[in-house]
Amino acid sequence: MNTTPGAAELTDIAERGEVTELELWRVALPLVTPHRAAHGVESVRSVVLVRVGLSDGSEGWGECSTLTRPTYSSEYTAAAYALMRDELVPWLLGANGSAPVGHPMAVSALVSAHLDATLRRSGSSLADRLAVSHGNARTAVSVTAVIGRGEPKATMTPAVDAVLNAVERKRSEGVAMVKLKVTPHPDDLALVEAVVSTWPDMAVAVDANGTLDVRTAGILAGFNLAYVEQPAPADDLLGSAALARRLGCPVALDESVTSLAALEVALAVGAGSVVNVKPARLGGAVGAAAVARAARDHGCGVFVGGMLETAVGRATALAVAASPVCDHPTDLGPSEWYFDRDVSDQPVSMSDGLVVLPTGPGIGLDPDLDRLASMATEHGCWRR
Repeated sequence: MNTTPGAAELTDIAERGEVTELELWRVALPLVTPHRAAHGVESVRSVVLVRVGLSDGSEGWGECSTLTRPTYSSEYTAAAYALMRDELVPWLLGANGSAPVGHPMAVSALVSAHLDATLRRSGSSLADRLAVSHGNARTAVSVTAVIGRGEPKATMTPAVDAVLNAVERKRSEGVAMVKLKVTPHPDDLALVEAVVSTWPDMAVAVDANGTLDVRTAGILAGFNLAYVEQPAPADDLLGSAALARRLGCPVALDESVTSLAALEVALAVGAGSVVNVKPARLGGAVGAAAVARAARDHGCGVFVGGMLETAVGRATALAVAASPVCDHPTDLGPSEWYFDRDVSDQPVSMSDGLVVLPTGPGIGLDPDLDRLASMATEHGCWRR
């Protein structure tokens, strides 16, 4: 049985036989500010955009938001493009055999594009589709500004000043809270202390991407943080539970929550009490919404994290964040925080401190094909 998130949906799509055209765009967009986290530095955002065409003429878009290198997860952009080109696209267009196992981010892109097409066909929005059993979808959501690790400097003063200036800019835009990327490095902890002491009444969280140790947890315990995200490696749930006791504040799980089953195990051992759901990691927006609902049913806080998405992936993830079950600010900021020029001429925007959902059927926006052509490093189109 293929337990990859989104695999059941993808198999159903293949069995329907209604996909007649698939187009892949591997694009590269320079980031406004390099993103520094424990798993590395991302300066140019390389993702794969997917266009699905159905037999009735409907079209939809999805995004595979892998990173350039396999440092956050085992998937990465060049391999994701090759997998879709060589395996998933032929299979969806009628090749025999079973669906490839694994690769949830690649699967998510195809599932998301198909769902976008079907929703556009019916004139329904993705946000309304996801929130239908939980209440009305929000039209705008509060946001957490994620600040990358400080750039290495000969002395700490320039790094501290740069981070404080970045936080002040985001505060001036009305963000609900700030999250700092950290490791156990003393410079990272000094930056946390500087931010907390400068704005003692501001909600501050940190994201360690699985790198914390007991000593660092003891230091962070003194900062009255809103939560600490992914303190232990993804598969070390007992370690996360031990660090949660040490931290004395909520622990948010990101990389550890790869499925509904993984969520159940994590909560059973006390690994965390807040859940970061990402459509890219959970087989698409429907899968992410299901995990969000389960987490809330268990009494957890829920928010939608970001993967430095372009407008396509950002609109998809925002539709999940708009659901009433997501009670924490999202990590998804406006396009202008990340790109001088996004893939769409309808970039995701911010108003009065809230990120505004695109309006319209499906994800509510389309990429600009001329822009895609100028940004593309690989491109292909296949028909049944």
